[in-house]
Amino acid sequence: METERKKFHPSVMLVYFIRDLRKWVFLFFILLVDINDRGLYSIIGLSALVAFILMKSIVKYLTVTYDVSSEKIIVYRGIFKKRETEITYDRIQTIKQRQWFFFKPFDVVEVLIETASSSSEEAEASLTAVDYSLLEKIETFRNKTAVHVKENRTPADRSDIRFRLTNKEIGLYALTDVTAIFVLGTIFTFALEWLPDSLYAEIFSLLDYFEGALSILLPFIGITIIGALSLLKNYVLFYNYQASLEDETLTIEYGLFERKLQKIPLEKIQGIRLHKQIIRTLFQRSSVELLIMGGQEKESAGLNAGKVFLFPLIKNNSVYSQLTEFLPNIAIQEPQIQKVSKDKLWYFLRWTLLMGVLLVGAAFMVNRLIGVGLAFALIIALVTGWKKSRVQGYSVQASDILCLQQFQGLSTVQLFIARKNIQAFAQSTTVWLAKKELGHLKVSFKEGESPAEFKLLFIPQTDSEQIYDEFWNKSAPLS
Repeated sequence: METERKKFHPSVMLVYFIRDLRKWVFLFFILLVDINDRGLYSIIGLSALVAFILMKSIVKYLTVTYDVSSEKIIVYRGIFKKRETEITYDRIQTIKQRQWFFFKPFDVVEVLIETASSSSEEAEASLTAVDYSLLEKIETFRNKTAVHVKENRTPADRSDIRFRLTNKEIGLYALTDVTAIFVLGTIFTFALEWLPDSLYAEIFSLLDYFEGALSILLPFIGITIIGALSLLKNYVLFYNYQASLEDETLTIEYGLFERKLQKIPLEKIQGIRLHKQIIRTLFQRSSVELLIMGGQEKESAGLNAGKVFLFPLIKNNSVYSQLTEFLPNIAIQEPQIQKVSKDKLWYFLRWTLLMGVLLVGAAFMVNRLIGVGLAFALIIALVTGWKKSRVQGYSVQASDILCLQQFQGLSTVQLFIARKNIQAFAQSTTVWLAKKELGHLKVSFKEGESPAEFKLLFIPQTDSEQIYDEFWNKSAPLS
């Protein structure tokens, strides 16, 4: 059977150019800020970099082709080392759709095809710029039925189950996103290393001109920059965020410049993590992250890379009822958490205290400023240990659902997972902990293509045995 190889839409060259430019952004920035000191060399370097990326984009447009037939999808790439990616429809697990803003006038989309062998970094095949009608054609071949299934609704239809993130909630999410601080810290570190001395001289002369008044305002300027960057990043990412459930498939759609649509079959969802971040708790808000099994390409969202959110931000008083509607196969209920380590604070702090006090003491002998910094870090570590001891707990729910709770980062995290999705249930202790009838509990499961785990530390062995008997050792058959 002859194949009809086709090129992608010409707008794909702009996609290639933007994505390659992202990889070289640091070099591009260094050359840009160094123009004043080394004008000619910087201009030549910038021109060469842009020309290289542009030529690479044109070559990829000319050499990457595809063919879609009723039996399979084939993507061809390469000049000297030619590669073919062949995917039959029965291997497809998920089909995702992206649409850059410059695709819309041409009714063009990017189609990402994921199978069980897809990596967590990328889909197995990407049709980077194709007509929207091709997506419908692929869905038709995949389902072996007409695309327009809406005419044959059944009483079990859940197409009215929808969640939408408003602009106000995006703003609240952005202003309570502590990862923006780390982003600014990374940018500041990069600036210290790479910005030219002439720029520093101009900044210090400006500070001298205002006689220190600007120095007082620097913290407020920093906070404003953090807030502005976070608002910009999250608004671009979560613009018009929508989630819906239809035909046992979750559909998540979001993005401003690059519109993304992700379809997730319910059977691929292993469980969920419910994040109750300290700052967002003040506003009675939480975030819900999905745990998805193999072959699911992870989305990149700044420091949240690898996370798939069902509800980026949702009211605490409605989160469990919404989860029941969106995930009927997991049957999550609001847990009655049984705390297990409230009176075990010493075990969470002992090594931190021992090592921290020694390090802080040694640091003060070397440099007072370093000592103050380490003392501040020690206080944060001790407060975190105290919080961990207060939060840890569990709840065994009906329908073979286990809820484990612990403190991670700045969030109280609840893991909800079905017994059938747990790969290993481990109990451990040491000679010294056994004398106190204490131990650790670890639940292992698969997230994406990698193993993951969730631990409860220094819990009474009676609680560990209770979880084992009521949840893991049930005689009911797994389904």
